[in-house]
Amino acid sequence: MTTTHRNALLATLSPEQLPVAEQLLRGGMPAVRTAVAEQNKNATAQGRPTIDATTIDRIAEELLGKTNLALWKDRAAGAAGAGRELRLRDLRAVVTSAKTVSLDEEARAQLKELQVALTARLEHLRTQWNERLDAAVNSKNVKEALSLVARPPDMSTRVSADMAAKVVAIASEALTAEQDPTLWKEIVTLTIDTSIRRNVKPVGIPNDDSCKAMAIHNAGAIPELAKLLGMRVPPPPPPTRILRRPVTRRAS
Repeated sequence: MTTTHRNALLATLSPEQLPVAEQLLRGGMPAVRTAVAEQNKNATAQGRPTIDATTIDRIAEELLGKTNLALWKDRAAGAAGAGRELRLRDLRAVVTSAKTVSLDEEARAQLKELQVALTARLEHLRTQWNERLDAAVNSKNVKEALSLVARPPDMSTRVSADMAAKVVAIASEALTAEQDPTLWKEIVTLTIDTSIRRNVKPVGIPNDDSCKAMAIHNAGAIPELAKLLGMRVPPPPPPTRILRRPVTRRAS
């Protein structure tokens, strides 16, 4: 990663600002406060005068905007230099992080360049995705079509209503009582991962215990399975929640 903007900033600072800025560049305000606490601890142990933490804090607060801007500019320059070698999510992260920085004219120009690159890459991926989805539907490759619907190129991409109806149709037609049980279960599993699952209407369930068990288990996600089983349609499953581990207190 380039350090051009950080080095340029450091070259403009006074001797008392320089070490504070260096800590800010390493880890923000927490790094400054940790360094001050450590330095004062050592000074006390050696019988030397301590430094005024309040003064250092004030200097750090004054420099924080400049150091954050320099860091972002270096990230942006690195992203621009990497071109297509940079992963899409990393490019998006740099663009998004600009919201947390007070940009100057140079940084706004950098941001505009990255936004253009991000838009172009997303459009390219969306075009490829739509072409693959269209080919999968036309060839009635149900597994490929469902996999693509479940994993669009980015979170803002949505399958069109017309294409969704086509995928629903081929998925429904493939879920018959005569279908190979293994393939039937694979298609059900793929369907559950999509946003169109509740619209899919299986024609039948193979005479196989594992298929029937899967149908019962997933009747909430695909209501038509409940109807085929003669069951009451259960409510849809709740949205998936990320479980967080409880914070454990350390013994004092």
